[in-house]
Parts: sequence; C-alpha cells; structure tokens
Amino acid sequence: MTLLQHTNGKLYGDTAVGGSVNLGTFYSFDAGLAPFVSFMPQARKVGHGVKILGQGFTGATAVSFNGTPATFVVVSDTFIKARVPNGATSGFLTVKTPSGTLTSNRTFLVKPQIVGFSPASSLVGATVVIDGVSLKQTSKITFNSVAAVNFTVNSDTQITLTVPAGAQSGKIGITTTGAPVYSVADFVVLP
Repeated sequence: MTLLQHTNGKLYGDTAVGGSVNLGTFYSFDAGLAPFVSFMPQARKVGHGVKILGQGFTGATAVSFNGTPATFVVVSDTFIKARVPNGATSGFLTVKTPSGTLTSNRTFLVKPQIVGFSPASSLVGATVVIDGVSLKQTSKITFNSVAAVNFTVNSDTQITLTVPAGAQSGKIGITTTGAPVYSVADFVVLP
C-alpha cells in the first residue's frame, strides 16, 4: 500500500496480507526525515482560520505565514489554530516550538480579494486603481479576459493600471500565487 509521511517525519503504511492471522500488517519506516507541520485548508483569505498539525506545539511562541507573524492558539501538543495575518503572502508556514522551528512541507496559498476599483468606467488607455487585500503577489490582471500590459503593485492593498487595448466591459480579474479572483462589479469600457 501507499506510504504516508507523518508530521514526525516517519513513513507509515500497511500490507494487505501478512501478520499473525494473515490480515495484514501496519508498519513504520524511519528514513531520518525531519519533522514538519501540515495545515488545512491549503488556501485561505486574510483573517480566516487555518488548522495546523504537527508535534511538540506545547509552549510554541510563534506562527508565521511566509515570514508574516500570525495570531494563534495552541489547542494541544499536536494542533494549533491560527489566522491568516494582514500582509501575508503565499509560502511556507513555520511554528517556533521550544525544541526548534518546524516548517510546512508544502506552500500555503493566500487568496487575494478585490474590494473595489475606480473609476467604474473609462476609455482604453485610462488609469484605474484597484483596491483589495493580498495583492502583493499579483502576476496578471485582465479586463474580461484581455490582459493588462501596464500595471504597478503599489502595496498589498492597491494596484494602479492602464486599461489595455482591446479591453471589453466585464469583470476585472487578478491572478496571484494564491489564486485568481474576479471583481463583483463589472468595469465598463467606454467607446
């Protein structure tokens, strides 16, 4: 059967046959892999909760999302509840415990949010300002599927861009490492 890695670093598995009554055997294998933390879900928005699994959490002093400190509660020695902090970017989670720092074995994704944009309508070539949350890692912006060529990420909460040639009225889309997101309101491209 498939081996699974526990957050303690050891690999665990079972067999379909074998054992004292031929019902299979559960086994572990220590390959010397380091302990790590796991989390769920894989992606969340700023302010939302994340569950962190691991070991040795009693006495933990810090949790961070790709280097940004988060508020957290140690529920047990193997379970922490944390909130995605303002300014967090997609990357690894870390937990500082009395015995050392544990790092996640996969990337956590911070989902962006579009709060609004202004103006609500304009001509091709005009400047538009998008306000939102978790915009720092923006790699692409679209106007109803037409990519904006010129944009500047001013901060984690604001982007300035130029309405691209060929843009059509519709949703503004932003793509980051966290996920794509689309505006609730339509942007209107004036003739």
